[in-house]
Amino acid sequence: MSWVAGLSGAGQDEGMTGYRARAVLLLFLLLNLTACQTWHSVSTASPGQFIEAEQPDRVRVLMRGGTELELENPSVEGDELVGPGVSMPLADILRLEVLASSRGRTAGWVVAGLAVIFVAQGKLLGVQEYND
Repeated sequence: MSWVAGLSGAGQDEGMTGYRARAVLLLFLLLNLTACQTWHSVSTASPGQFIEAEQPDRVRVLMRGGTELELENPSVEGDELVGPGVSMPLADILRLEVLASSRGRTAGWVVAGLAVIFVAQGKLLGVQEYND
């Protein structure tokens, strides 16, 4: 006969456990989304020097003729860009891209994630009316 649910505390432990688990999952999802990455173009004036200096984990290469390849753990040997099972002349590279964090996309996802959590928490803590 109380018009506000949950003030007595009866039955809250069972319901809150499920919500708490969802909140934790949302938090982990939010933290995972903060690692948004996109391909960023690198000056091809000296791709070999860039690879040697930065030692990226992964690069995407556009070659003469339109061939596009992704290489993991690339290295430079002489005048060749080398990856697992692949080598290509540095002179044939038209565009070199590296996988890097995108601040704008990350910020957007963080805001969206916080909005979802805010809405979920509002529904969790919302006032409900009960009629007899």
